[in-house]
Amino acid sequence: MSTDLFAKLVDVVESSPDRALTNSKAPRWIKKLSDEDAALMSQADVIEACLVTRHLRASLLQHEDAIFLCVSGLEADEDLPIAFEAIELTPGHFALAVSELKLEPRASAIEIFDTIDGSFSGEDGYEGHDLEDVTKLFPDLSIFQLNKDADSSGSIWRSLGVLLSVFYGQGPIELSEEALGSLRELYEAGSDHVPFRNIVQGHLAMSWSGLFLELYRAIEQLYSVPKLTNLTDHWVSPKPFYELAELLENQLGWRPKEEDALRELIEGCDASLLDMLAIELCPNAENKAQAVAKAIYKQRNSLVHFRPAMPEQDYSTQQWNDRISLMIKLVSKLYEKHGEGYMLPRAQ
Repeated sequence: MSTDLFAKLVDVVESSPDRALTNSKAPRWIKKLSDEDAALMSQADVIEACLVTRHLRASLLQHEDAIFLCVSGLEADEDLPIAFEAIELTPGHFALAVSELKLEPRASAIEIFDTIDGSFSGEDGYEGHDLEDVTKLFPDLSIFQLNKDADSSGSIWRSLGVLLSVFYGQGPIELSEEALGSLRELYEAGSDHVPFRNIVQGHLAMSWSGLFLELYRAIEQLYSVPKLTNLTDHWVSPKPFYELAELLENQLGWRPKEEDALRELIEGCDASLLDMLAIELCPNAENKAQAVAKAIYKQRNSLVHFRPAMPEQDYSTQQWNDRISLMIKLVSKLYEKHGEGYMLPRAQ
């Protein structure tokens, strides 16, 4: 890892016509902190790494009995979520992050030259570069040790989502505290089977429509559940619903009608949630589930299609926040009820 890390720095200098390193081929490394940190660098299990945006990147590591989240491109202060503990960046964590997150130097060729030229294996007294001298050449990194008992700690997308909810800051859209709180609750306490990657993508969207559509997509995944529930009452199968849905679509060309499927899912929701949805989306409706499904599906169509007959509605910031908060609650309730049955094999 040290070889690859310093090769990135050397490449920047060598691509510049202004500087030439004294010995570009000589080994360079960061000073060793401890045997424990060296063991972490060589033995840590990288559970997952994701390049979320051009700048926002994260990796989830496990070493011995500890879980760590490494994040680049997100500013976090001391007011951390309860399951997160900020830890000091070490050579092991830094080398792993540069490797797994494919971080490239942010410093200029001159800055890199001034830092590494003249310091390399073979020079008198060389014991490696100081960590702080090398870290300043790369994008900023934050390392968090996660509470392994927290529901969110087993998923990189859930953990990252929790941080985004707390440190959204000057995000692209004006999410209210209520909406951010609903997102945080979903990340921290929602079903393990929620497609959290979609939720994070929506959370980082540049527009309200982007977030709405990602929440809609999360619900859309469950559209086959009502029909498959009825089918397996008569034709028992141990396969999880998502496999049955895939088979039916690939082999028979069947997939559920969206508005009807959405209505059937909403009909199974708690009366309190249905009332909240109806008050926001269709306050004068007699058949609440049908009207709510129609309103959500209509909004989905207005955002997906670009036709005169389906104009996108202009909502205020408050209206968008109210709708987004309710969509988050709907995602949470539907996956609480159907997520396990959809994703896991069924008992015989």
